[in-house]
Amino acid sequence: MQLVMNWKFILRWVLTFIVVLIVYNLTKSFWMSLGILILLAVAEGYAIDFWEKRRKNK
Repeated sequence: MQLVMNWKFILRWVLTFIVVLIVYNLTKSFWMSLGILILLAVAEGYAIDFWEKRRKNK
């Protein structure tokens, strides 16, 4: 069995984590950075769903 890396998933989370680290360094608040991480994950999910629906309708 060959292991296949999902690089899109890994890169998305690396970029999201970098943004959260920047927010944490600016605000020094763990809870705010965690909240922004959650908001980014939800927004990304909505954006991907919107993109897939739009691509399907073409």
